[in-house]
Amino acid sequence: MTRREAEGYIDEAASIPSMRWVSFTGGEPFLLPELIRALIPYAADRGLRTECVTNCAWATSREKAAEELEGLAGLGLDALNVSADDFHQAQIPFERVRSCHDAAKEIGLKTVIMCTTSRSSRLRLIEIARLLGGGIYVLGGDRPERFSAIGVESAFTPVGRAASLPVDERITGGSTIEGPCEAVLRDIGVRPRGDVMPCCSAASRLEALRVGNISNGGLSELLETAWDQPVFNILATEGPVGLREGKNARDGSYVNRCHLCHELLKRG
Repeated sequence: MTRREAEGYIDEAASIPSMRWVSFTGGEPFLLPELIRALIPYAADRGLRTECVTNCAWATSREKAAEELEGLAGLGLDALNVSADDFHQAQIPFERVRSCHDAAKEIGLKTVIMCTTSRSSRLRLIEIARLLGGGIYVLGGDRPERFSAIGVESAFTPVGRAASLPVDERITGGSTIEGPCEAVLRDIGVRPRGDVMPCCSAASRLEALRVGNISNGGLSELLETAWDQPVFNILATEGPVGLREGKNARDGSYVNRCHLCHELLKRG
């Protein structure tokens, strides 16, 4: 994604009143430091709040992390979203997560820690909180008066590379598959060449959920047209359970709604 392309996507988002946040994700956005340093203030100047998603591979020391995050916060970065779990720590030393967390805490940057788990995961959110010295507010639990980060733990969705993991590693039944999807056509994504994803789940890349490309129409127009498609209305009002008519979908075999959505739409 070039700077000019990204600025165009941000302009498109800023023109829609309901759009409030821009999240720089990937991949790893910190592999393109000059680009995010340019785009964070660009988005902030247009009234959008900004977040970076990172695996912390770049945070080789607390000093380096503090220098980088302080600079980005000064440019308008509002929040940091950190990925930490067995899957990421297979390649990245946890000490880099600690450096990033401690630096963000020091400068007062809002931080969310996302932990994806399997049945045999050793690095669960409770262990991450211990390694970081406590002070993590685990979403869904009792909210402490003071905390350094919000922690979110979820089961891995067996799609893409994760589909090759053993079936008995899946954590099913811990998340409801009922109810409407609050993300579809709201928590959207834009891929490097302008393809619009209706959400940030694995199902968003399926042809059944194709929204279109910004080059063939503005973002606002694409979303307006998409709302006319029955599949998006069903997901927004009923959730993926509304797609099950005539299809075999055993509730106990799905990790979450995103998993169910992907499997049903993949079958056509």
